[in-house]
Formats: sequence, C-alpha cells, structure tokens
Amino acid sequence: MLELIRPQSQTRRRALRTTTATASGLYPAVGAPSSDPRGVIIGREIYSGKAYIYDPFVLYDPSARERLPSGHVLVLGKSGFGKSSLEKCYVLRQLRFRDRSFCILDAQGEDGVGEWDSIARALGVTPVRLIYGGEEGEGVRLNPLDPRIPSQYQFKILCSMVEIIAGPLTSESEFALSNAHTSAQGRAGRENRVAVLSDIHDALTNPEPAMLGKRQVGAEQMVAWGQPASLAMDQLCSQTRDLAGLFNGPTTLGIDLDARLIVFDLTRLPREGEAMPLLMSVIGPWLRYAWIQTGDSTKRTLIVEEAWHILSHRPVARLFEEFVRYGRRLGLSFWAILHHLGDLMVDEAPEAAAILKLTATRVLYHMDKAEADVTADYLQLPDWAREALTDGASRCSPGRAVWQVGNRMHLVEHIRSHTENALTNTNRKMTEVAANTQTPDAPLMTMRKGAT
Repeated sequence: MLELIRPQSQTRRRALRTTTATASGLYPAVGAPSSDPRGVIIGREIYSGKAYIYDPFVLYDPSARERLPSGHVLVLGKSGFGKSSLEKCYVLRQLRFRDRSFCILDAQGEDGVGEWDSIARALGVTPVRLIYGGEEGEGVRLNPLDPRIPSQYQFKILCSMVEIIAGPLTSESEFALSNAHTSAQGRAGRENRVAVLSDIHDALTNPEPAMLGKRQVGAEQMVAWGQPASLAMDQLCSQTRDLAGLFNGPTTLGIDLDARLIVFDLTRLPREGEAMPLLMSVIGPWLRYAWIQTGDSTKRTLIVEEAWHILSHRPVARLFEEFVRYGRRLGLSFWAILHHLGDLMVDEAPEAAAILKLTATRVLYHMDKAEADVTADYLQLPDWAREALTDGASRCSPGRAVWQVGNRMHLVEHIRSHTENALTNTNRKMTEVAANTQTPDAPLMTMRKGAT
C-alpha cells in the first residue's frame, strides 16, 4: 500500500480565472502603486486609503518613481465640487517650502473682491487690482511696451491686442503696425521715457514713408494699411472708451514681483467682451519677463482662473503656448482652471489644443454626462473614470476627483484642515452659518516682508 501512495504527486489546485473587477473584491487590500512620497499631502486615495501626495516639480525630477513630461495642470469640473478649494489649499501648503512662488489670476469673487482676497489678507498680501474704465485713483496699469519685455515680444503682444479688437491682421496692416512700433520706440528713446500705446496710435495716424524692400510706401498708403490697427489703438488709448486706463501709460509703480504670492484681482473686469482677453494677452508675456528670473532656483506656479479666456482666443493662446511650452526651462508650473471643456472649440484652435496636451496632470471633478463624455473622449479616459465623473453623489461627490498624473489614475478625496476650510469656503452666502466650536489649526505663515 505504501508503495502505491509514495509515487503520487502533491495535490494541485486548478487555476482560477476571473476578471479584474472580481479580483479587486476578493483581494481588497491590494491597491494601486502610490506616487512619489515627496511633496504636499492632497488627501487620501479612495480605494486604498493611503495618503495622496503630489508635487509637479518633484515628479518632473529624474529621480521620481515615474517622471512627468511637464509640471502643468488642468483642473476641470462643475462649480461647487472643490476646484477652488484644491488650488487654494495646494498654494497654502506649498508656501511652507522656501523655494516656491505663486502668481494667481483671480477672475471670480463677490462683493467687489476676488476669491483669493481672504487668503491674501491672512498672509499679509495686497492683491493687485485691475479696474475697468480707467477710474482715477483706483487699480493698476500694465504697459505692453514695458522695457522689461523684449522688443520682438512687444510686437507680438501688439498684434494679439489688435486681432482681439479688430480681427485677423492682413500683411499690410501688420507691416504698418511694425513700422509704428519702431517709430514709437525711437520717439520715446529720444525723449528719454518709456514708450506707451499712445505713441503707437500717433505713429499709425501720422506715419512716415517706409521702405518695403526697395519700394517706398507713401504716408497716405501707410495710413490706409494701418487703419484697422489705429482704430483698435483708439479703443485702448481714448479717454472716452471703456478700455482706457488698463494699458495706455507706464506700468504702475509698486507692483512687488519679488513676493512669494502675487494675486491679480480681475473681478472688476467684465467676463464678456474684450477686456479680459486683452489683459491675458499682456499679462502672460509681462509675467514671463518681469516675474520669472532666469537662473534662480525658485519654482514658480501660475494659476489662471477662468482659463477659457486664454484657450478660446487664438491670439492669446498663441502667446501662452510659447510661455507654457518652455515652462521646464523657466521652472514654471501652469494651472488652467476650467468648468467645461466642451465649450471650447479646441479643434479650431491648435494653440489651445497644444496647451491642453502639455498638461501632464489632469484633475477632474463631477460633470454632467454629456460633458463627461466629451472630456473622456478628448483625454482618452478609461471607462471607470468616465462613469465616476458622472457620479456626483458618491465617487465624485464634492471634494473628490479623478486624478490623472502621467500614466497613473486615482480617485482622490481632498482633505482640508479647519483653518483651510474657513479660508477656502466660497459657499458662505448659499449655506447656513454654523457655530464655530473648533480651534484654528496649522497656523499660517505670513508673507509680510520682515516677518519670520
């Protein structure tokens, strides 16, 4: 009998074939691999319960577990689900690192101030407020001909501003504008001052003959060629126009571009019309050369609220595309905050499509089904992410979002401290006032100069 038993092989179990969905239920302790542990804590991963940590500069470093191709971020989703809270908490937490600097283009708010006003005041920062209509004694001015911006980039800004107001430029109009720019710079140099848009307007309406190759173009023909640009300049320079005061004149003194947190309050500018895209066409290159200092070790982040003002206007997108494309050389992380991707005609604006494709991180909050389908198709999201985006009651309830960081995707819950909750709450007017029974935690670090 023993001889019959000994030759038998060990009992083997048949392989169990199952689906990934079933396996995740059978083995709940197995979670997706985490990202790099260096950075700031965002919250927790929903399925694994692990802390979710993120820093685009760390993830771009070659030593990261999975290197990102860029540090740019796209944030999408309906209002009220946590986009603003995320970006504000991220800034507050990143400011504890000494080599971080932030610039915020704050386009939303209430009671005449932006959403970032409470955070700015708590940190001792005075927002830079831009005023529509050129009211005396209020607001600031940004000069697109500021000497800190290279001359060739000044001309690109001028072309974009004219296109926003008057439509695409013809070759003749661009030639006239180029000569007016050269003439305005020469006039300002002789008078030992900074060139302003009024100099461009004067040079377009009273030009000198110019040489086009070996052909001389007379003054009358230069006036005709430059008429679209001169009419656009009139809207920017005339004191009777609404756009007066925003751009015509030297840049307002006192804008501290060395501060670690700069907030541009754009809430007094109309969201519709030409003022906002005009400002975006100026502020991008202006920050590129006046805010970013090449050669230093500071990591800078530019957060743009209502970024559709950039993506939906080709002249503006053209300028920002070059700005964003060289973000890795500049140590820049660009955050675009949007509500709906479907509202943008991305296929008709290759510059906007290029900016979106340069974002290596996508944070996606709850969306309606139609918008979720558009977003999932464009970003090539898996089916589970598409379904999660439409589930605003559970998987993508307020504070939860699908994070696509490079090739990894997680469902993440953003967790706020009591102090952060008080500073980032934008629903005060729509919610009941609750008694404050908790003591503030995680004290803020003031950004006032001379403070520790």
